[in-house]
Amino acid sequence: MPADLPEDLPEGLPTDLIEGLPTDPPPEVPLDGRVHLYVDNDHMAASISLEPPLNGGAAVAEEQVRAEMTARGVVAGILDDVLRQTVEQGIGSYVCIAKGLEPTPGQPAVFTDLIESPPEHDAQGSEEEDDDAYARIDYRDLGNLVLVTPGVPLMRRTPAVPSIPGFDITGKVIELPPISDEPFAEHLAGVEISPDDPNLLIASISGAPKIMEHGASVVALVEVDSVNLDTGNIDFDGSLKVRGDIVAGMKVHVTGDVVVAGTIEAADVHAGGNITVNGGIVGMADTVATDGQAQSRAARLVCEGSVKARFISNAQIDARKMVAAEREIRQSFVDAGDCVVVGPPGSQKGAIVGGRTRAMMSVQAGVLGSMSAVRTEIQVGLNPRTDAKAEILQQKRKELTEQQGKLEKLVLFLQANPQKDVNNIGQRARETLRQTFADMTALAAQEEDLIKALVPRADAYVAVRKHIHSGVNARIGNKAREFREDYPGGKLRQGPNGDIAIS
Repeated sequence: MPADLPEDLPEGLPTDLIEGLPTDPPPEVPLDGRVHLYVDNDHMAASISLEPPLNGGAAVAEEQVRAEMTARGVVAGILDDVLRQTVEQGIGSYVCIAKGLEPTPGQPAVFTDLIESPPEHDAQGSEEEDDDAYARIDYRDLGNLVLVTPGVPLMRRTPAVPSIPGFDITGKVIELPPISDEPFAEHLAGVEISPDDPNLLIASISGAPKIMEHGASVVALVEVDSVNLDTGNIDFDGSLKVRGDIVAGMKVHVTGDVVVAGTIEAADVHAGGNITVNGGIVGMADTVATDGQAQSRAARLVCEGSVKARFISNAQIDARKMVAAEREIRQSFVDAGDCVVVGPPGSQKGAIVGGRTRAMMSVQAGVLGSMSAVRTEIQVGLNPRTDAKAEILQQKRKELTEQQGKLEKLVLFLQANPQKDVNNIGQRARETLRQTFADMTALAAQEEDLIKALVPRADAYVAVRKHIHSGVNARIGNKAREFREDYPGGKLRQGPNGDIAIS
């Protein structure tokens, strides 16, 4: 074996193989540096990693990197300084050398209410306070009616901020959907755009302001001593302030607020805003016969805002927002789109006795029911207005279906008997039938929205500070609990198993 071969060769190798082994090390071959380009799947970034040259090979040049980037479609968002520094230093780990720009979302137009209103409650309460289950209502504010004079600012519009497009490293522009830049609503009564600021809405007349989604209106204020046979029924666009009472049998229909310094008896009161009663709402428990039909003489109140009173008795109330009574609600049917609150804040006073009280979010009182076990129904979690709306939609579908059947029979008859088609009856019937189909399509959409509204709210609750008497039936969503004996106060919520739990 030649003496210059490595000593650690295995023994027993064939002589001819040993003789073919090289005795000198192979010459060193120069290896140029290499660039590895990594492009993110979303084309929002690209990185490079450089392999250094070996044995005197050439280092990676900036032009070489740029050529690789161009070949891979990386043409935008290139970080030139980072790329240059990375090549000069020959950094081996992956370094981002191109980065796209994410689009910047815009902001739609914002409408800010500038009217100083009486303080409202927090419908959901504060979980951090001991009295978290009870809304804060200052009954001293009952009777306040917000009034404005010409020139008073009502609403400010902050124009929309458009979205800023972005791009990826291939140069593709990334755009977001256009941002809505809603103007003030049209046909607003009693207001005007400020001559000094196109985004400021001010009052043009004196009256009571009403805030809407994209604007405000000011309605005239009418003041009367009372609503009785001397004044007659009242029906107008505006707000009404009554220094005395609204007596039994009278009707009031206004588009604004109603403020009553005295009481509302067994009257019908409809308001487009709030109804505030310094005294009480006192209907009658008996009925009267009208055209052979027994008619209730309860007070009837409907409003698109809130109803507030000292006490409520023998009344039917439908308020889109809140119903609040300082002392009690007795033998009444009360529906509120938000909550019903009875009793001063922080006290155990305030009772709901008899009748049915329903609210979307919460019912809060000191006491439910009475010692005589008067049946008292309480419901939260479902929109009280859905039942009435369901009946209306059901009746409308019935009418449209009957109309569709009659029109189809008429069209078929006229097609078979063209001599009977006089005065263009056939054409009018076909047009009415097409409109009926359109009405039924719109009705189906309303029915679909109603089905969504029937989904119970999981955060709805009934809060009773002092006592729950037997005879109370509490319903939360689709679950009900009948109290057959007296029970301490507490908060009723939907439990983890879907039942009604008291804490």
